Amino acid sequence: MKFSLIIPVYNAEGSLRESLDSLQAQSFRDLEVVFVDDCSTDNSPAMMQDYLRESGFPGRIFRQKRNSGVAAARNRALQEAQGDYLLFLDADDKMAPDALTVAAEACQGADIVGWDWTLGFEKKGRYMRQADYDTPLQALKNLMGGTMRWNLWLFALKRSFVRSAGLSFTDGANMGEDMQFMIRAFCRAGDVIQLHQTLYCYNAVSTTSISRQFSELRRKEIADNLALAQQAVEDSPYAMALREYVNHLKLFLKLPLLMSTDKAHYETWYAWFPESNADAMGNKALPLRTRLLQWVASRRQWWAVKFYYVFVYRFVYGIIYR
Repeated sequence: MKFSLIIPVYNAEGSLRESLDSLQAQSFRDLEVVFVDDCSTDNSPAMMQDYLRESGFPGRIFRQKRNSGVAAARNRALQEAQGDYLLFLDADDKMAPDALTVAAEACQGADIVGWDWTLGFEKKGRYMRQADYDTPLQALKNLMGGTMRWNLWLFALKRSFVRSAGLSFTDGANMGEDMQFMIRAFCRAGDVIQLHQTLYCYNAVSTTSISRQFSELRRKEIADNLALAQQAVEDSPYAMALREYVNHLKLFLKLPLLMSTDKAHYETWYAWFPESNADAMGNKALPLRTRLLQWVASRRQWWAVKFYYVFVYRFVYGIIYR
C-alpha cells in the first residue's frame, strides 16, 4: 500500500523545515510527497527541491500558474496523486513520529480513517480527542454538531473512493473547503475507522483576525461550501436523520463571531444564516454555556455576549486554565 502525502505550500519558509523534518522521521517509507507550490515568493520552492533531493522520498513539485489559494492547490494534488490513500500535511504543522506506520496498519480497505491530534508543538501540547464514531452517520452528526473537527489532516481517504465519489474543492472558495469535502466524503463512505491515537501536531499560532476571517468575501466562501455540504446531505441516505443538524452546523460555523468584544461582529452573527438562530439551544451535544451564549445572542443581548467573552473566555480560560 502506498500513501500520497499532499502538502500545499505558499510562502512557508519559516515553518516548512520543521514540517519536513517530522516527515523525514517517519519509519514508513512507501509514499510519495505531492507538493503544490501556490506561487511562493520566498525560499519555499528551493526548500522543497532540496528536501526531495536529500530525503530519499519519491515526490513531485507542482507549481501553480498563479496564486489561486489552498482549494485550487489541493485540487491539483488530487489530480496528480497516485497513492492508494491520500493524507494531508499543512506546511506549518507536524506529523507524530509513528503517524504513517499507524495509519498504514489501519488503512486496510476502509474509505476513511480518522485519528486524534495535539494542539501545539511544545511538550505540553494539549491532546485533542475526536468524538466517537463507527459509522458514517455518527461521524456526520459529530461534524455537523460541532463535536468533531473536519480538518483534512485528521483523515486518510482511499484515493479510488475520492475519485468515484467525485470529491473535490471549489477553486477560490478557501474558507470551509475542508468542511464541505469531509461532509461530502462521509455522505458517500462505506467502511470508516476511527483511531484514538495522536498522529498529528497542529500549530496553534495564528494572527488572523475575526474581521479578516469573516469578511464579506470569506463569508461567501463559507456559504458556497456550506451549500455543497448541505446538498450532499440532502442527497444522502441520511437526509432525514440529519435534518436538524443543518442549523447546528450553521450555528457552529458562525460561533467565532461571538468570541469578541466588537458589537459589529455580534450583528454579523445575528444576520448571517438567521434561520438558524431559533435553534440556539437545540444542540444538546454542545456545553450548556455555549448554547446559552447562542441563546442570548439570538435575542441580541450584546451585554451578555460581551460578559461571556471577557469573563469566561478570556479570564477563566485565558488566565486560570492557561
